[in-house]
Amino acid sequence: MTLERFQEATVEAAVEALTRPGGSHRFLIADEVGLGKTVSARAIASKLQLQKGRALNVVYMCPNLDIASQNLGKLMALQENWPKPEDRLSLVLGKRPSPGRTDYRIYSYTPETSLPGWKPGQRTGRTAERDLIGSLLLKAAPTAWRQIRTFDRARDGSKRRLFGSNLGEPPSYVKRPFEAALRELMGLERKKLDLGLQERLACWKNPLPEVILRCRAALAMAALRDPLIRPDLLILDEFHRYADLIMPAGTVPTDPHAAELHQIQRKLVEALIGDGVNGPALLLLSATPYRLHRLDQGAVPGDRYGHLIGLVRFLHGAAGSSQADLAESAIRAHHSALARRDDKPSALAEVEGAKRELEAALRPVIARTERATAIGGEVFDRLVNEAVVEPGDLTTFRHLAHRVAKTKGALRSWVQPLWSSVPYPAETLFNYNICKALNTHLPASTIASGGERPAHPHLRALVDNRIPKPSTIDLDALTLPWLAPTRPWWTLGGRWGELASTGRLHGKALLFSRYKGTPTAVAAWLSGEVDRRTEHRRDKAKTTAFLRPSAKAPWPLVALFMPFPTLSRAFEPARGDRLGLNEVRRRARSDLGQWLKGRGISVAPAGGSPRKPWRLAFDLEQALGEAAPVTAALRQLGKLVEPESWLRKATSMSATKSEIIALADWMLGAPGIVVARTLRRHEPDVARDKDHLKREFRFAWGQLRPYLGQRQFAGSVGHRKRRNKTGGYPESLRQAVFEGGLEATLDEHVAVTKLVGSGGALDILEKCIVGRPGRVQRRTTRGARSARVHAAVPYLGAERRKDRSGANQKLRSDILRDGFNSPFWPHVLATTSIGQEGLDFHVWCDRVVHWDLPRNAVDFEQREGRISRYASLAVRRALAERYGAGASAAWSSPFQAIFDTARVAKRDGLGLERWWSPAGHNPTSITFSMPFSLGGLRLKRLEDELVNYRLALGQPEPHLFEAMIEHFGLPRDEARRLALNLSPAMSIPL
Repeated sequence: MTLERFQEATVEAAVEALTRPGGSHRFLIADEVGLGKTVSARAIASKLQLQKGRALNVVYMCPNLDIASQNLGKLMALQENWPKPEDRLSLVLGKRPSPGRTDYRIYSYTPETSLPGWKPGQRTGRTAERDLIGSLLLKAAPTAWRQIRTFDRARDGSKRRLFGSNLGEPPSYVKRPFEAALRELMGLERKKLDLGLQERLACWKNPLPEVILRCRAALAMAALRDPLIRPDLLILDEFHRYADLIMPAGTVPTDPHAAELHQIQRKLVEALIGDGVNGPALLLLSATPYRLHRLDQGAVPGDRYGHLIGLVRFLHGAAGSSQADLAESAIRAHHSALARRDDKPSALAEVEGAKRELEAALRPVIARTERATAIGGEVFDRLVNEAVVEPGDLTTFRHLAHRVAKTKGALRSWVQPLWSSVPYPAETLFNYNICKALNTHLPASTIASGGERPAHPHLRALVDNRIPKPSTIDLDALTLPWLAPTRPWWTLGGRWGELASTGRLHGKALLFSRYKGTPTAVAAWLSGEVDRRTEHRRDKAKTTAFLRPSAKAPWPLVALFMPFPTLSRAFEPARGDRLGLNEVRRRARSDLGQWLKGRGISVAPAGGSPRKPWRLAFDLEQALGEAAPVTAALRQLGKLVEPESWLRKATSMSATKSEIIALADWMLGAPGIVVARTLRRHEPDVARDKDHLKREFRFAWGQLRPYLGQRQFAGSVGHRKRRNKTGGYPESLRQAVFEGGLEATLDEHVAVTKLVGSGGALDILEKCIVGRPGRVQRRTTRGARSARVHAAVPYLGAERRKDRSGANQKLRSDILRDGFNSPFWPHVLATTSIGQEGLDFHVWCDRVVHWDLPRNAVDFEQREGRISRYASLAVRRALAERYGAGASAAWSSPFQAIFDTARVAKRDGLGLERWWSPAGHNPTSITFSMPFSLGGLRLKRLEDELVNYRLALGQPEPHLFEAMIEHFGLPRDEARRLALNLSPAMSIPL
């Protein structure tokens, strides 16, 4: 990703602050949501490494595993061959990297898991941490270790053992640093470690968690002091969510035990952050830096005004106390000026003067760029769906209210908000206390039995497609296995063409609700409706997936998903705005014939039974390419096929005209060849690697085939125009791949993902497929049941699973986020607002659905900021419209050519409009309005607040700024002029 002008200016300002002699080496980037703060951080790391001329240790810290997993990939682009390290400080030293030549060493942690004791409660860490601790204590304090073993065995029999029975040998370089850190943290510098531990074990009420916590902290401290791990650049992303790390409470707890834990925490923080002079360069990232919270989600004491003063003092550090004093005076003067309500000219003049002084005081340590101060106009198209209450809805409400009043009277206040938000509450609220009020005798209207009209006003409004519009979700479009490309290579056909012709092709939808029960309910209903629409009466008993290989005749299916390394280079499909499908076929047939002729394949006269395209494909690959890579790839199929049985003893160097025509048509839609062509366009050198074919085939056969074989796609793939043709589902799929533009979609996806992230083209494709549909629980009159979720899924945060060996698997939330950011299922992601700050959902999503209104303008902005981001789907539509007319070179990515053309075009202003908010191509924000409810009034107030909030977003006290605007009736341009502007790029002409 090339930096835009505002980012270049921000990087320069940050590097100057982080390297200023005698300075604090601290800087805050507070750019608005979605403006690429992590990308700027990566560029800062690159410049710092060049200045140092040696390996740069980069430590990235963020509040949760979701954000860490997402953004680590962007930082890993600095050193793509860097192996992903352990994600806990206590473990990273056990697998310390070698001191070999590298430009960057990149680590990623969360404060909760890497700074032990930060959150209340007894946390004993992972098995790997405890095993390392046990092996170290066995050597350093054998007597204390035997006592610990005794405590572990004496635990309640229902509890698992904390320490394993077979402890390995710890790395020799860990022993001394661990012992030294443990002595320091426990105050045992002048006492034998073994004896000191024994004394502490005797004092603690619950010794095992206590000793594990201190040992985990000692491992973390030892790691922070190791020269191969100690940070040179420390990045604290979304730091406002764990601001107590840098702005601790001023008082030490009076309880001795709590005071000791507090001391351990502060020692760890000192080892991590330093004092600003001898510590690492410290880069803070947050779009809302003046709303500070503790790691336990409680608010940091004080108001935003006090938070700003404390934050500025921290940024200036001890070395910059005088500059901090000046900044505090400017903050107070600005606060006083905003509070004036007397003579308008005098008050506004004072505000403008105070604003200039405050900008000058803050720019050395803070940079912030905002769309509201750089470009005009709304960044979303705002649509309202009218949600009408029907008699069945009132039946559900009456049942819920009656049961709660009868058995759980204290919960009566929850009835109305839960009923208005959660569809089918009796079915889905089993995780809420209110569910205990419901018995098993449920009215029919409270249960989703299938095929009925949705029993919730919002749900009916969301899927009402009597008039196709972007504010609704088209249930037919949910059955598409992939989204249409932004710029198709030819006129789409099949179900994609049908939906496009009626204005029903849109991007994905991100749905936000207030309660956790809503995402599950909405996702289950939408997915269930997809299941119902794709079932045929005669097929109800059939649940087996399509595209399952036949043991008797597996080769046609194997060939369909084989990325033939030689044959896939025969031709590129023609591309053109109004190119018809028949013309694409005609050119493909001609190009294939010319390619075969140039390689000595003659046209034979017709005679006998023609070879099937799959058989001819294997024959030509054998005749013109190398057999070994294909055979090696086929070995992955195990006993399904004999790997060498595709080879013929004598290869033919001829083919009939009809065979060539059939093969050309087959190659246009064979998924394996489509994948091979996509990879060649983006990474031609890698695609020629013989060993690479095994991975390509593994993806096409092992991931893409099972996904495309799901029975829910039968309606879209087996379009009515193709249902009477021979070849069954595989042949229908091949034609759908061609007519639905899958190749153009994959090309666009790889191009945009490489633009905003890192990794190779095949790495990107491998992350696209979610895999098996998930399941959610629901309650019915027959007891608990589960429902499949696939086209729409709930997203409820990071949970790391374990495999059978106990090793950590990829986060389920990672898989869902990667799938949602791909053109494949899920097409709807339903979630709550909690914990989604900093996450990207924009790659294929163009709609935010506010199922429940956000509580305030801050939440409004955070929700919409998930998709209003760099190179989003809406942005790509604008780029394709403006720069897509030029032809791309042969065997190059057409969409990458669009990006390249846009990149070299004349730059306008700061780069925000072209890559973030293009005029006329806004994403859509969808809300609901019930007649006679307060929702309409709340929505109008929120939208009015949002306009002023976006101007006030970078203000330390936005409410005071908004009140001033409202009191003096300032027009937007005047308000923009008085808004605090901390962008280093303010001097760039717009």
